[in-house]
This record gives sequence, structure tokens and C-alpha cells, in this order.
Amino acid sequence: MAISWTAGRAELPGAVQYTLVAGAEPTDRWHVTVALPPPNLRAVAGPGPYPVLYLLDGLLTFATAAQIAHTTLAYAAGQLRPVAVVGISPATDDLRRLSAQRARDLTPTSAVSPYLRVKTVYGTGGADAMIDLIRDVIAPHVEAAHPLDPADRGLAGFSLGGLFICWALARRPEGFRRFLAVSPSLWWDDHLLLDPRRTPLAARAAGEVYLAVGELEDGPHRSWPVIPAETLRALSGLDMVADLAAFTERLDGRGGLAVRSEVVPGEQHATVWPAAVTRGLVHLYAIPPEGHPVG
Repeated sequence: MAISWTAGRAELPGAVQYTLVAGAEPTDRWHVTVALPPPNLRAVAGPGPYPVLYLLDGLLTFATAAQIAHTTLAYAAGQLRPVAVVGISPATDDLRRLSAQRARDLTPTSAVSPYLRVKTVYGTGGADAMIDLIRDVIAPHVEAAHPLDPADRGLAGFSLGGLFICWALARRPEGFRRFLAVSPSLWWDDHLLLDPRRTPLAARAAGEVYLAVGELEDGPHRSWPVIPAETLRALSGLDMVADLAAFTERLDGRGGLAVRSEVVPGEQHATVWPAAVTRGLVHLYAIPPEGHPVG
């Protein structure tokens, strides 16, 4: 029998990508990618409307998170809410521009830090404008175009994206119900978010929070890949495990907030996202069977 091969484009089932032009500059162009429960799981997921999780750093995080959402739903035996994942990323494949733009869009204040190892050619401190873009422009469009639930919006992010989530939770929570922050860069601006005088927590209604950091993020000397000596000196004193514990302590006891914070065993900054987003999705969207609450 003759053997033949053909090649075709591989795409995530159930996903569609939009390009948003929000201004005249190249940095005003965004890719917004929506992943609904895929067609082969629609019988399980139902017609919607679905909870929606808006995810920062879409170029780096979206495909992993969307596929994990699909896989966990397939094996959940009816014990997980079907969730739509919306990835948001600058409309570029240029990693230098991406790094510079995320330094602008995901940081809450104009500041500099030796821990931020990118050139800030677009500046910093654009997190509030980014929150406005998501809440006032992106969310209304995709929620009108797809069966999504505006009353059940979530935000998720990793590293600087995790800092963005923590800022939104602390200062700009209106319109969002769930928050998922992995390895948040809480060192930003001399630990701005850990200081109750500089960043008082906003009053808010009920919300659910999942926070995570890798066990090996307590010092750059434990990092993989191995960090060059010069960079290691610049990152001296960085302890993201202790930072997350301090932020969690700030949130504990806040009325209406249900907070789960975890140190993920054996993981460090470059590897923690898949494990943590899996645990976060299950924690935030699990439907506990009767008599067995999710812990």
C-alpha cells in the first residue's frame, strides 16, 4: 500500500482570533483569542453562557491554559464548570517588542527595578489603562460575540501578568469575580503591593482567588536554566515565595474573598505555569460533588 503525507495548519478546536486596533500606534494593536469548550465537548459543556477567564501574556500562556481547560473538562465527570479562555497579547511575534510592551502594560506604577531585565522603551505603569481596555473594550466585544457570562469574569496572569492580577485584585476589582495569579512579580516598585500604606485594599464584593508560586522561586540560585553570574548578582535578594506569603497574609480575613495560596512542589519560574494553571482552574471552577467540598 502506498504511503502519503499531507500537511495542514494545526489549530486549537473551538478557538477564534480577533485583531483589535485601539489607536494609531503599533502598540495599540492586540490579538484577542477566544477558546470556547471545543465541539467534541459541547455535549458536556452545554450551550453556555460560560464563565470567561481573561488571560494576559496570551502569546506565551494562552495555548497551554486553553488546552488544560479542555483536558480537565473532559475528565471532570461533571465536576468542573466549562470555562472559556480569552488570551490577550500585543499583535506581534517580536519577543523584544513583546517584552518591552508587557513591561508597560502589566506594571501598575512608573518605576525601575534591577529585577526587570528588559529595556523599557515604552515606559512602565500602564496597568490601569490595560484594565480599562479589558473591561471596557475587549470584554464587551467578545461577550457579545460568544456565549459568555459577563457576571462571571476572571483574570489570570503569570510573572508580570501575575503582578497585574494582584494589582487588579487589590485596587481595581470591579467587574471581575475570579483571580488567578501565578508567580506574581510582587517585588515591583519596592514591594508596592505588600505595603498597606501605599496600596490599601479596595472594598469589593465576593470573589475567589487562586495564587501560586514555585517551590524553587525562593532564590535565583535555584533557578533553571542556570543564571549567569552577573544576572545572579542583580537578582540577589529576590524571594518570590516569601513575597507571595506576605501578599496572601494581606488578603486573609478580607470579607467576601475566598483565597487559596499554594507553593507548588519542585517547580521554579520557568516551569510552574502549566502545573499552577491546572490547579488554579480546578480550584476556581470545580463543582464539588454533594458532601465533598473542594479544598
